[in-house]
Amino acid sequence: MLAEILPKLAAMEFEGQKPFYPRPSSAGPDRCIRQMVYHGLNTPPKPLPGRAILIFDDSSWHEELTADWVRKSSFTLHSEQMEVDCHEPMRKGHIDGIITDAMSTDRLWEHKAINHFTFNNFWNGNEFPEDYFTQCAVYTEGLQKDNPDLKDGLLLIKNKNTAQYMEFSLHYDRDTDTLSINKKIHSTGEVLGLEELRVNIVQDACDKFDKVLDYIKRQTLPKRQYDIDHWRCDYCQYNQTCWDGYEKEFAELKTDTMLPNEIADMVRYKKETSAHRLEMQKEEKELTEKIKQIMKDAGVREGRTPEYICKLSLRKSQTLDKHIIPQKIIDEATQISYYEKLDIRKIKEEKNGKRK
Repeated sequence: MLAEILPKLAAMEFEGQKPFYPRPSSAGPDRCIRQMVYHGLNTPPKPLPGRAILIFDDSSWHEELTADWVRKSSFTLHSEQMEVDCHEPMRKGHIDGIITDAMSTDRLWEHKAINHFTFNNFWNGNEFPEDYFTQCAVYTEGLQKDNPDLKDGLLLIKNKNTAQYMEFSLHYDRDTDTLSINKKIHSTGEVLGLEELRVNIVQDACDKFDKVLDYIKRQTLPKRQYDIDHWRCDYCQYNQTCWDGYEKEFAELKTDTMLPNEIADMVRYKKETSAHRLEMQKEEKELTEKIKQIMKDAGVREGRTPEYICKLSLRKSQTLDKHIIPQKIIDEATQISYYEKLDIRKIKEEKNGKRK
């Protein structure tokens, strides 16, 4: 009963989006400008499902739980949800808090709770939480108006699935508008030194909002920031509105056009890497079949070499036989999605010298 009721209750209780205004949490480079323009133009968004609202609520409680543990440490946590005057055109923001260590050094404390996949991406160095960095820089710049000595920050990120933490050590210089990311620390104790700089980080955020406000004023839309198959578009409440009519828009793009010279080397290199990849995939498949056959000929399901363990496992896959399913049900269950595919082919010389 409750499993079904609670998400529906969350959807019913949700008050909807607040009016748009430039805010520090939206200031980073990853937040879609077009999405904010739709918001500013009061475009009706797709209603959030109840489960999404529960996820947002979870994140708030994770912050409370973490704050409770911080209070039990040697750090003093204070100024929670304190209002901060941010750089125009952003309005006031609310920080998660300030922590003070035993040496009486104050640091901005910003807490985030995220999923396991994103957490690992941030830790392994494949991605950086750019929007969180920008938010911290904007807050620190605002705090320095009253406390010029507060230049350091600690971005603490919690893995909601495993309760692991990582933190980024930050330093913001207001004179150069530069955020330095010095190191990141995992709850396992692993420390990785970083030499990451984000120059003009607050000014870039302000410029971004200036563009958004200008688009809203002129009631026009910027170009899409992401491709049609990007995960950010999948989760966006304006997805259907944004991509409506894209088939016609795509069909109107120019053809038979000479591309910029810089693309030529990129295309040539892509074709070379594709050829190598296909060769390696073919070789890998052949080796796999040979190893499997040798093991089965020897009556072995699992064995070892001096360096590796080889194990055959029987996997089960399931498919639907569409021939025994009524077409009406197939049509109702079919979802259409789009993605853009790049095809590259060699230009052939014709006998008369023309290319095709």
